[in-house]
Amino acid sequence: MSFNNGAGNSGSGVGGGLFPAYAMNKVNGDNQVKLTEDQYDVYVNEDLIGQKSLKNQGEHLSDIDEFLKQQGIEDFTASLEGDHYTINTDGMDTEIADALRVYFNNR
Repeated sequence: MSFNNGAGNSGSGVGGGLFPAYAMNKVNGDNQVKLTEDQYDVYVNEDLIGQKSLKNQGEHLSDIDEFLKQQGIEDFTASLEGDHYTINTDGMDTEIADALRVYFNNR
């Protein structure tokens, strides 16, 4: 799809003359343009607890760690591998998992 904007731009894509196909894609009346956000699977030891989406620049995976510390839970380590954020603990897995379920439910 191209157009001439009257200013000599023939719609080559430079200057906005070419619309991407996905911008006009509508299904059930909803615009299907994908929002860009990072999403991570959060595990406590080996158990998947939930997903953390970073929707804006102010959000970080370390927000999870800070939340746990605010709950009085400090006996854990956290690591990131790909899109898996793993919280490891010795013995506090139930408390951490329960706290994270509340965290993900409130977000």
